[in-house]
Amino acid sequence: MKKILFITPYVPYPLDSGGNQAFFNMVDYIRRFMSVSILLYPHVSQHRQNIESLKKIWPDVTFYVFEEQVPKARHPFYYKLLDKIERSAARKMRRQVRASIEKEKQHTVLFESTYNQLPKQYLEYVAEISRKGFDFIQVEFYELVSLGYILPQEAETIFVHHELRFIRNENELSLFPAPTPLDRMCYEVAKNYERDALRTYKHIITLTETDRNILKDFIGQENIHTSPAVIQIPRNENICFKPAEECRLTFIGSGLHAPNKDAVTWFIKEIHPLLCRANFPFTLEVIGAWDKKSVHEFSQIPHVKMAGFVDDLHSYLNGSISIVPIRIGSGMRIKILDSIAARTPIITTTKGVEGLDLRNHMECLIADTPEAFAEAIMQLGKDTALQQRLSEQADLRLQKLYNPGILLETRMEIYRKISLGDFPKK
Repeated sequence: MKKILFITPYVPYPLDSGGNQAFFNMVDYIRRFMSVSILLYPHVSQHRQNIESLKKIWPDVTFYVFEEQVPKARHPFYYKLLDKIERSAARKMRRQVRASIEKEKQHTVLFESTYNQLPKQYLEYVAEISRKGFDFIQVEFYELVSLGYILPQEAETIFVHHELRFIRNENELSLFPAPTPLDRMCYEVAKNYERDALRTYKHIITLTETDRNILKDFIGQENIHTSPAVIQIPRNENICFKPAEECRLTFIGSGLHAPNKDAVTWFIKEIHPLLCRANFPFTLEVIGAWDKKSVHEFSQIPHVKMAGFVDDLHSYLNGSISIVPIRIGSGMRIKILDSIAARTPIITTTKGVEGLDLRNHMECLIADTPEAFAEAIMQLGKDTALQQRLSEQADLRLQKLYNPGILLETRMEIYRKISLGDFPKK
């Protein structure tokens, strides 16, 4: 049986995010055909508890859990105290730097996109574990892209690129009011770093065909495969289409993810005033975890409600219009799949629906300017027949293009192609 090692910066449990669900579903399927190992780096006690929960769910999966050891010191407790102070000071310094950047740049990842020094002990641990005879070693997420430099060449090394960083940086740079020479320099340096790091892997997997085509031109290689994230979205037969008669708008997404924060901020600054000037009745309910400052600020805006976490997402969405005013990033928008499953019509930007193959005026409405987005909201809010048509056609499109069983087997076919061999059936 082939052996595969997954290396990811996040503990993929509980299943409270699209990323965790996608990783969980993929591993849960792959472990039927390969011997699976996962290398994790828990940072807090809750992460360790989540790993223990995973071990019970996957008794046949081997877990390698990195625990940072305190170096030998004359006074170990004093060393720990100094280390804690150093880390705290570093966090405060980063906050000070961010605070000194113009408000429009505070949430960008542009200045964090070059090599981020990983702990020496962690790198040594990865180097040691990765040399235990694995056939495949798969690294997930941009934070760990530099690991390609230390992985053994005899293994088939794979990097899963969930979001093309240089595309996100390009999007963010285009939104800066007046990009400086330093901004442009940071963009170019990060772009070159990403290109060189990706070239250390023998294979790359993207979530969408759009990203695959972009990356193919970017690194000049053919070893790029498309394998969408697989989210098991249950079809609740009790949820039927319900019109958003009072134009209840919903947005799904944590404010901890900068593209989501930009989306809501753009809506409030640019689209919200247009709807108000037109005297169009609406409410926007923002679902997900947001920092206290944003919750306080946005809650003061008329017609805006910060809903936070909701127990039953699909039931909550039902009877609303889902908006996706995303302007930054790449990859798949799981929020759109959830909206379709909840039988809600969708208004999105081109960037928001990128890679999902939904068509304007067929399964959704697409608008890329504040004026067009506001007009789409008013059009759809007044036309419940259009709401129902878009919802039903999006559901049919999702069933046709996004069958989880087929997508899981697509990933296995990639491994078969890479290894030039077959896998046992289970």
